[in-house]
Amino acid sequence: MIAGFYERAGRVRLKDGSIGSVTIGGTVSPAGGNFDEPVTQATLKVVGAFHGLSRARSDARRFPAIDPLDSWSKYRSVIEQPRVEAMRTILRKGSDVEQMMKVVGEEGTAMEDFVVFLKKELIDAVYLQQNAFNDVDASSSKERQRASFDILEQVIGGTYAYTDKTVARRAFLQLQQAFIDWNNTPMGGADYDARRAAILKLVSEAPHA
Repeated sequence: MIAGFYERAGRVRLKDGSIGSVTIGGTVSPAGGNFDEPVTQATLKVVGAFHGLSRARSDARRFPAIDPLDSWSKYRSVIEQPRVEAMRTILRKGSDVEQMMKVVGEEGTAMEDFVVFLKKELIDAVYLQQNAFNDVDASSSKERQRASFDILEQVIGGTYAYTDKTVARRAFLQLQQAFIDWNNTPMGGADYDARRAAILKLVSEAPHA
């Protein structure tokens, strides 16, 4: 029955001969947020994309509260899939480090792992989250998404030689704020270019291995 419902979506030919499309956005709300229950699993087998809302992200005021690791799509992304998967790998590793830090504490975490955690937090704050109250950041064009991803990829791909966790955290928070300022600036114009340059300057000044 679920498959029959979603099969209604797709390309359609209207009575006047024109071609259109029907998109179905279904909502499943399993008890306790258990995605393994039968209705949710039956739905996941037939849909083309899944946005898993996270109570933890909502409680942490990270919006949209879509879990980037539980969610997926079979459709072509704005960004090439291998590059997306590379970012997801950082998110996954950073999440693992975060869970480990809850047990051993920050002081028991190796600097290399701590930097991976900071990279995960940066991706989350500047690319996965949006400010719906800001006219610019509330909606991003494909061109803007690509431009943001290109710069973020440079930052995340860097190998940093921090020796102090406080210094590393401060540096990444500066990068985060610079990105957010850039995200809130309309494309084109001197302000947009200046804020982009400010991000690249912070990256160039960071200690690299």
